[in-house]
Amino acid sequence: MIIRRSSQGERIRIHRNTTPGVTRTKTYPDGSTETLTYPSSYTYFVEVDGEILKKSNSFKTIEEFYVDECAKKYDNGHGRLIIGTHKIINFIATSPNEIPTDSNTKDEIKTFLDSRDISYKSSDTKDELLARIP
Repeated sequence: MIIRRSSQGERIRIHRNTTPGVTRTKTYPDGSTETLTYPSSYTYFVEVDGEILKKSNSFKTIEEFYVDECAKKYDNGHGRLIIGTHKIINFIATSPNEIPTDSNTKDEIKTFLDSRDISYKSSDTKDELLARIP
């Protein structure tokens, strides 16, 4: 189960190992597939670009590793998740200042929705796009 993923669209994810030793294959609409084999032990693991780089029973250890991996790809990460400060939208930690408002362009709002896998119609107005943000 994915617990957290990159807010910048990078393939960096924290998983909770709910099914140790199981191999999961996901098929996408374009026909491509992706396979991930869960570790046989450990409660949490970090996957980067389809490869498991860190396993641990400590969420703190895993989250610190995740933050370090995000920092390797971009410099505006959130760091550790802070309850009450960050809002989780489709497993992505989101700061209040990142949530689009009327002052954002339609393309900026679409980029925000795309990075969080929130669907919308191409014909949606700016107000309709903003209404889709949970």
